Amino acid sequence: MKDKIIQIERQSLTVGICANLFMAFSGWATFYLSGSEALLLDGNFSFILFLSSIAALKISAIKSNRSNTFPFGLFVSEALYSLLKGLLIGGVLLTAITANITKIGKFIQGEELTMLKTGPILIYSIAMVVTCFGLSLFYHYQNKRTGNNSSMLTTDKASSLVDGCMSAGTGAALVLIGYITPASSFNFLLYIGDAIMVLILATIMVKQPITIVKEAFIELAGGRLQNVDAYEDIESIITQQLSQQETMAHNVFISKTGSSYLVVLSFTTEEIDRKGITIFAHIKQSLSTQLTAKYPHIDVELVLS
Repeated sequence: MKDKIIQIERQSLTVGICANLFMAFSGWATFYLSGSEALLLDGNFSFILFLSSIAALKISAIKSNRSNTFPFGLFVSEALYSLLKGLLIGGVLLTAITANITKIGKFIQGEELTMLKTGPILIYSIAMVVTCFGLSLFYHYQNKRTGNNSSMLTTDKASSLVDGCMSAGTGAALVLIGYITPASSFNFLLYIGDAIMVLILATIMVKQPITIVKEAFIELAGGRLQNVDAYEDIESIITQQLSQQETMAHNVFISKTGSSYLVVLSFTTEEIDRKGITIFAHIKQSLSTQLTAKYPHIDVELVLS
């Protein structure tokens, strides 16, 4: 199962690398033809996804390698990948916001700006929306094949979905701007409509990098598993197993680092003396077997409290 997950991840990420590179060059080319800053943001966002997919491909190959130095593998690299990706996306958005606020400021001050050319935008938008949503669905299908055990495919699915929404929103708005005449009271949109659209999109998207960075930081710091569904699922398996042995854990801690899970069950010395050490060895073995069937990268540890 572990080898199958790695193979699926590598196939998916390879497709993502090609798709995101195509979208990045398409965004830059359309920006050159139209002069729209919104499409420059779109192209830069796709390029960030392209670079991160290359890194993810390498991480997928090494994350499960265990050694004396890293006895639990290199799953921390997945969390680090998500953290850096969130920071990069945040940096792109911050740069775009700053640049376009400056553009709007120049227009207000009366500086002459180039009028947008919306001709090539419709074709670009249709192509990008199809590519982005298709890639997001592909990541969803591939992650489902892994039992939803790939944190990188989960992150990339969300990123591609946001990229598709950004392309759809940008394209629709800029095509509509193309129908505005210079004599219209909305003629200012012919010059700064793309800048306004960038600010709107950046505001909508800002939650994504914040969420990615927050969850990655919690994983890197060894915090409690944030996925409520996964936590309750693992907890119910533990509760069922312990009830069968007529015992109870003093404390249950479940954490996740990348696609690796750690379950720590605390028992009092009185409970261990009452049931006997053999029972707890059996509990650990049974839990490991049962949980590994659903979560291939999981470690179960029993400790005294």
